Order: sequence, then C-alpha cells, then structure tokens
Amino acid sequence: MKFSVTPYELPLVVPFTTANATVARRRGLLVALADGKHIGYGEVAPLPGWTPIDADQASTILRGAIASVEAGRDLDDVLDELEASPEVRAGLSGAAADFAARRQGLPLARFLDPDSSETVAVNAVVGSGSPQQAADAGLDAIQRGFSVIKMKVGVAAPEVDIERVATMRSTVGALVELRLDANGAWDASTARRVLDSVAVFGIAFCEEPVAGIDAIADLGAESPIPLAIDESARTVDDVARALGTGAIDVVVIKPQSMGGPDLAMRAVRLTREFGAPPVVTTMIDSAIGVRHALHVAAASGATLAHGLATSAMLTEDLADPPRIVDGTITIGSLPGLGVTPG
Repeated sequence: MKFSVTPYELPLVVPFTTANATVARRRGLLVALADGKHIGYGEVAPLPGWTPIDADQASTILRGAIASVEAGRDLDDVLDELEASPEVRAGLSGAAADFAARRQGLPLARFLDPDSSETVAVNAVVGSGSPQQAADAGLDAIQRGFSVIKMKVGVAAPEVDIERVATMRSTVGALVELRLDANGAWDASTARRVLDSVAVFGIAFCEEPVAGIDAIADLGAESPIPLAIDESARTVDDVARALGTGAIDVVVIKPQSMGGPDLAMRAVRLTREFGAPPVVTTMIDSAIGVRHALHVAAASGATLAHGLATSAMLTEDLADPPRIVDGTITIGSLPGLGVTPG
C-alpha cells in the first residue's frame, strides 16, 4: 500500500466570517491510500482562525508521517504520535478508513457502525450580515427545504445580534429550529445578556457562547438556553471532561479537527454514555472531508440535524458533494465514501 498527497486550493463563493477569522479560500491536502486494486481518500484541511497550523505546516508534518510509514513503521503507531496534529491525523486515518471500507464493500458509515442511519438531516448556516440580510438568507434556506438554521453570532455588537435573532424568528416562523454559534466570542456577562434576551425566540442551543470548557459549564448552570461545546473540546479527553461537568447539553464533533473518523466515533460513544446528543459538522471542507463527516454522522445514530451543508460555499470542489434534498442527505450503498475525486 502506498500513500500519495495532492495539495488543493478552493475559493469560496463569498468570504466566510466568524468571530475568529475571515476565510476566502480553503487550502488543504488530499491524501490517497492505494494498493493497486482499492483506493481510499482522506483530507488534511487546517482552518484559519481555528487550527494552530496552516496548510504548508500541515504538509510538512504529513509528508514526514508518510515517510515513517513507508520506512516500515506501523500506521497505528504513527497515528498515535499525530494526535497533537489532528488535521494531519484526520487525513491519514480517513484515507485508511475509506480504504478498509471499500475493500470490504461497505459504505464507510456501516464500516464504522453496522447500525448506521440511511439518511442524515442537515442544517443551513447563516453567516454575518445585517438583521434583514440574515433573515433573507434564512428564508431562502427554508424555501430550499431546510427546517433547521444555525446563525453565526458574536461578530456584530450584542444588540445587533439580538435584533438579528428576533428578525430571523419573525421571518421564518415558529416551526423552524434556530441555533446560535458564537465561536467563543463573548465574555460571560455579554453571553448572559444575549442569551437572556433571545431565549424568548425559542433557541434550540447555542454553541460556544464563551471560550473554554469551564467557562461554558459555568454559564450552562444558569443559561436559559441549552449550551453546546465545539472548539473548546478538540480531543476525546476534552469531550469527556466537558460532559463530566453535567452542564453542557450538546457536543459538536468535527472529524477533521478531532483527528479522523475513528477518534470522532470515540467521541460519539462518549456522548451516548452521557446522554448528550452529538452534532457532526465540517470545517468548510472539500467534498472528501464533508463525506467523512457525513458518514460519521450516519454512524452516530443522532437524529439532530448535522452541520454538513457547506459544499455550496465553494466555487469548485474535489469531487461531487453530497446531494441535499429537503434538508436530508441519503448515504446510499456505494462502498467507502461513495465518491472518487476527479
């Protein structure tokens, strides 16, 4: 078996702004593992404002890891050493998982869990913008069949975010599920003020209102809105510690930043133990990364809508992205990821 690496750069249709960064292009590395008969794919996709390394640094680490495997080291041992570079690990472990699933003739979701779901519900994402711009984007999502909307908050002033949520709710109606994601932008007092103000609008949960496991748990003990942890829990141990607080209601799992589908599934199993539902999301990945997240979401058994509807943010892609119909993706029966780059 042999690994190969192909760099890529994919422009976004519109730059995406969160509380941490503005992203205009996605740079990453496509990883392939082949034996002459089967081939599996993974992706290394550091996200500016999220990961401590960029694509160039990831490439150096990745190529060193592959050289170690080609020199005779066991892949599992190399993966263990890459847990401090989870995006790199995700590329290698993802390619290995896709390869193994294809070799067994199974969709990756069924390879990860035989009882995986056939379909996965997904949410729409509304980024920054004025209250009316956000509401218009939300209405467009509803017209395209979505029933769950996640709003990015924390970029504008708190008063503007409160108005954005109010306008969104009045525009899309009471039956649409609204979620918020602040990316840890607020301090505790601001978070309390905003959450208290928007609770009347029936928010399902808010991701990362403040930064850090302890800070989110402290806020969760008195928040009128359920809280979710995302970037503050980047490892399986972080997820365990967050759930152990008893004050965090939802866990967001990104297979790319968690270190690949195997570690993401470990985190999923923890959420089952604690009764806190997982929501699997992407990092504006290419179609390869999105499909890895899709199969983890299907294997998770979670019925909440997952954050996988990001492919339309790219002007071009490495492969066909999953098709979304009325806010739902069907896994299908093709082996592995069910797609080949090209």
